[in-house]
Amino acid sequence: MMPRPPQEGLPALSDWLTPDWQPHPRVRACVTTRLGDYSPAPWHGFNLGLNTGDDPARVERARRHVQKLLGTAHPPNWLRQVHGVEIVRAGAGEVAADAVWSNTPGWPCVVLTADCLPALFARTDGTAVAAVHAGWRGLHAGILERTAALLAPGGEPLSVWLGPAISQPCYQVGAEVREAFVRDDPRASSAFRPDSKPDHWRMSLAELACQRLAAAGNIEVSGGELCTASDLERFYSYRYEGETGRFASLVWLAD
Repeated sequence: MMPRPPQEGLPALSDWLTPDWQPHPRVRACVTTRLGDYSPAPWHGFNLGLNTGDDPARVERARRHVQKLLGTAHPPNWLRQVHGVEIVRAGAGEVAADAVWSNTPGWPCVVLTADCLPALFARTDGTAVAAVHAGWRGLHAGILERTAALLAPGGEPLSVWLGPAISQPCYQVGAEVREAFVRDDPRASSAFRPDSKPDHWRMSLAELACQRLAAAGNIEVSGGELCTASDLERFYSYRYEGETGRFASLVWLAD
């Protein structure tokens, strides 16, 4: 492993994850981690979220460091995520949206998470990519299906990688969440297991995502095994830490 740069505990590229996902030779992907000593407590590690209470100037420098390590022609298009279904094209700036797509080489699409599910999309012909933030509200509202329809309006083959998110054993939800999903599709019941607390369930974001993507078109799905709440050394978990940072999942097209 390469040593970290000495200045202010900024991470090295080797501190981050490269998904085992190869939808097309032009597609690149990366997941940052909290490794490093740049951000102080309670964001300790490498926080990229501006809505966490961290010093905005420090976060902006961390974001510039991401582009520097990736070496892309354009900076990542960061979003102001709101648990909705709005999708924007890279270059729109930091607007209220929960998905961003691009067909421009060197322009990374990025979402920030700390338990919600990041989903990276790519057309298998290598012409477009997208990054999606899917908490349970966005997932239920159809953010994945909307992104699939935008990238593949004619049913073109897509590939999706599901990044680190809170896993079913760690994710407790109320009965109203389960009822919302099962009301739309009875098959969603398989993604919920009874919890020891009355009227509560353990929910699998990854399984629900797979179900919805399977119904959305010609889509190959991988990933979904990494849990934020059980790997606090590498990832942030809002559910388990409260005030904490955010890590990034990025996808882009090579030149």
